[in-house]
Order: sequence, then structure tokens, then C-alpha cells
Amino acid sequence: MVKTCILLLTLVVTALGQTSADLGAKYDRFTAYKIGPDLLMTPKFGADGQVCNMAIEKRHNTDDGIQYETLFSEGEVRNLGETLVPEKERGRNLTPVLNGTVIGSDMTVEYAYENVLVRAYGNARPYENAATYGNGFQIGRGGYSVIIITWPKRPCGDSTFLFAFLEVGEAILRQLSHSF
Repeated sequence: MVKTCILLLTLVVTALGQTSADLGAKYDRFTAYKIGPDLLMTPKFGADGQVCNMAIEKRHNTDDGIQYETLFSEGEVRNLGETLVPEKERGRNLTPVLNGTVIGSDMTVEYAYENVLVRAYGNARPYENAATYGNGFQIGRGGYSVIIITWPKRPCGDSTFLFAFLEVGEAILRQLSHSF
């Protein structure tokens, strides 16, 4: 009797567990690549099969435990862009000298090339004993949370409109900041 109850309990627990097919029926699958220790790159592809967008993020759940401060430095942003997109594919470097934007505590840095735009989004968080500038703004420990690499000349489904909209919005903000 006890063996029968244990067997039935095991079958019920197994039947109620989530399988790959169960998850696949509920959620969309996507492609991701591990491009380094705890680095995840998620690409999007156009109708022609060519990559048109890459999102690079540091994993929070690592073999060393949960990592709260998983940020990229500006050097890492530049190096990952150069590593993931070879120079021949990137084209000529068109990056202006002032290639970053800070609005409040949000910051963006971008490296523009003939064929590719490497953009990182992050946060400049003040901290105790941070450098304070004349206007009271403090530069503290911060970094970039995500790196987005786009190929503006490659259609990328519905997201192409979104990225074009964001680029136009940022261009307008840049123009406004230069006029003050």
C-alpha cells in the first residue's frame, strides 16, 4: 500500500512538472549566445537571415551567485562592439568626440560607424565622496546595463521603426542641448 502511494505521488508530481514542451506552448523561444563568462548576446534577424540587432547583457545569476552590480564600463562597451562586429563589417568610424549623453542619472554612449551603431544604456549613480562639479552634479559609480548593436541599413521587422524613432528623438535632444 505504501509503495503504491509513493508511486502514485511520484507520477502526479512528474505529470505536474513543467517540460520544455509546456514552456514552449506558453512562451516564445529565442536565440541567445554565451559570448563570454556570464555574458549573454541575444540577436534579432531580418527576413534575409542577417543579424540586424544584438543585445548584450551581463547575467545576474552566475556560478558565483547572484551579482547585483553587473555593469559594463565604457571600455567594455567599445571592446565588445569591436569584437562582435569585425572592422570590415562596421565600416569607417564616424563617432563624434562627444559621444555620450547624460540626462538626470541616465546615460548613453554610442559609437557610430558606416554600417553599425553600438549604443549602451546605463546609469550614473552618485556615491559617497564622489567628484562634485560646479553645478552640484556628482559622477559616481555607474555603468552601462545593456549594449545594443544595430545595423540601420538592415530591416529588422517591427523593431526597425522603434529604433528609427529613438534615433530621431535622440538627434532632436542633441540639437536642443547644443542650442543652450
